[in-house]
Amino acid sequence: MTSTRRALPDDLRGAFRRFYVWRDARGDWRAKPLPKLTPDEIAYGLRQELVADTPLELAFACTWQRSRRNVYRYLQEYALERPCGGS
Repeated sequence: MTSTRRALPDDLRGAFRRFYVWRDARGDWRAKPLPKLTPDEIAYGLRQELVADTPLELAFACTWQRSRRNVYRYLQEYALERPCGGS
């Protein structure tokens, strides 16, 4: 099995921050977010596992997923801090 650390170009490593990345036996690139997703994050539409044909495609998917997770967390924080509507 090929070490993903050696197989990934240096330029893409930042895109895989907070992901466990590996290449399966078929040659597909896979990633799982770290830490594991909560049920609420899954309901929001975050994916538990990302799959791509190339490291570049996986880098785009991971970047999108990380951004979407940040938006979810921001919305949760904002909803908790929002003052109740009153006169």
